[in-house]
Amino acid sequence: MASNVVIQKSKIVMKDEGSSESNTGEPVPEIEARIMNGNILIRVHCGKQKGILAKLLSKVENLNMVVVNTNVTPFGNSALDITIIAEMEIEFNMTVREVAASLWQVLQAADT
Repeated sequence: MASNVVIQKSKIVMKDEGSSESNTGEPVPEIEARIMNGNILIRVHCGKQKGILAKLLSKVENLNMVVVNTNVTPFGNSALDITIIAEMEIEFNMTVREVAASLWQVLQAADT
């Protein structure tokens, strides 16, 4: 029997009245992060943007984490579902909320 334990969980969702799309029809970014046993699972649902995966992976590594696995799945014609699994290095000292907020900034910067 498998068990799933979530040690910490943080989700940043910026939606307009429960909608998963903005007024322009583009998907609104969602970020979910979980920490367990020195690993972090990050799920990002965002609009397709050139170079967004490279920017997210670069930010993860700059936050003292080593990327172990990445999966990117297109979702419809204009969205991506990105999953990143990373190991936290000894120097890592952030909360999951801080990690999610840092990645949110990457997504917002890519939109401009």
